[in-house]
Amino acid sequence: MRLAWAFFKRDAMVEMSYRTSFTVQVLGIFLFLAVFYYIGKTFAGQSIPALDKYGGSYLAFLLIGVALTDCVGVSLTTFAKQIREGQLTGALEATLMSPVSLPVILVYSSLWAYFFSAIRFVMYLALGVTFYKVSVGEANVPSAVAIFLLTVLCFAGIGMMWAGVVMIIKRGERIISLGGSVVVLVSGVLFPVSVLPGWVRVLGELVPLTHALDGMRLALLQGYGFQDLGMVFLKLTVFAAVLLPAGMGLFNAAVRIAKRTGSLVEY
Repeated sequence: MRLAWAFFKRDAMVEMSYRTSFTVQVLGIFLFLAVFYYIGKTFAGQSIPALDKYGGSYLAFLLIGVALTDCVGVSLTTFAKQIREGQLTGALEATLMSPVSLPVILVYSSLWAYFFSAIRFVMYLALGVTFYKVSVGEANVPSAVAIFLLTVLCFAGIGMMWAGVVMIIKRGERIISLGGSVVVLVSGVLFPVSVLPGWVRVLGELVPLTHALDGMRLALLQGYGFQDLGMVFLKLTVFAAVLLPAGMGLFNAAVRIAKRTGSLVEY
C-alpha cells in the first residue's frame, strides 16, 4: 500500500503543478454540460419510448453516458500512454529491471487517473443536478459505485491488452480512436441501443460498457438496487473475470516478445 500511495501522491502533485491544464480540464466539464443541456432541450417535451425505462429525460440519459465513458477512456489510454512515454524517454528498459513488476507499476501509476475520473463523474452529476435539474433523488449510490468499479476492472483488462499492442507496434492512436468510436456507437452512450439495428445490438452485447451504462442509468435515475440489477452485475463480473487476466497475460507476452526481439528501446 505504501508503494501505491507513493505513486498516487507523485502523480497528484505533478498534475496539480500544471494548474492551467488542471483548470482547463475542470472548465471543460462546464462546456460539455452546456452542450448537453441544449441537446437535451432540443428533445424536451418529446415522448421517446426508448427512454421510458430510464425516466424519460434525454439530458439525464446523455449525462450519465458521457460521464461513465470518461472512465472508460482512462482505462483504454492510461496504460498505453505510460508505455509510450517510457519508450520515448528511454525509461522503459530501466523500469523493467525494477524489483516491482511492470504491470504492477502500470496499475499504481494509473491510480490518480482513475481517482480524478471518479471525481469528474461526480462533478458531471452534481453540476447536472444543480444547473439543469437532472433528477437523481432516487439514486441507489451503492449500486452505482459497484457498477463504476466493475466497469474500471473490465476496461482495465482491455487497456492492458492495448498497452501490450503499443509495446510491439509503438504507435496506434488511430486504431484506439476507431475502436473507441465503435464502442460509443454500439454501447448506447449517446442514444438507446434499442434504436439500433438488430445485428448492432448483438455486437453491443459483447461490449461491457453496454451493460454498465444500462445498470448505471437504472441505479441513478430509477433507484435500482443490487437485486434489481443482478443480471447486470453478473455480466460485468464475468467480463472482468475474463478480461483482466487476459489483459495481463497478453501484456506480459508482449513484454517477453519485446525483450526477445530487442525492441524495448525502439520508438
